[in-house]
Amino acid sequence: MKIEASLWDGDSWATDGGQTKINWSMAPFKAHFQGFDISGCPKIDSNNNNNNNKDCFLPEHWWNSEKYWTLDSKQKTNLKNVRKKYMNYDYCSDWNRYPVPPPECLVNS
Repeated sequence: MKIEASLWDGDSWATDGGQTKINWSMAPFKAHFQGFDISGCPKIDSNNNNNNNKDCFLPEHWWNSEKYWTLDSKQKTNLKNVRKKYMNYDYCSDWNRYPVPPPECLVNS
């Protein structure tokens, strides 16, 4: 398992519509991840016909229980607050760059 993150120069469009520029003199930039657990299934390899992820959809996996299909009202409020406090760019809301939203943006939020 691994977690990957990338840093890319989006200051011409991603940072308040390009109004806020990245201060590259503050490099190197670091990200720290803590306090979470990862459960999941292996990546589906489209070139490998023997790779079968049917087990990923079995009901005994916690992520397949109905409880995790939607957020309750408290969770939705918490998500909204986190987005408001920490998210400064959302490509799903960037109608100038994406007049037709990517498929993952069409899911109810």
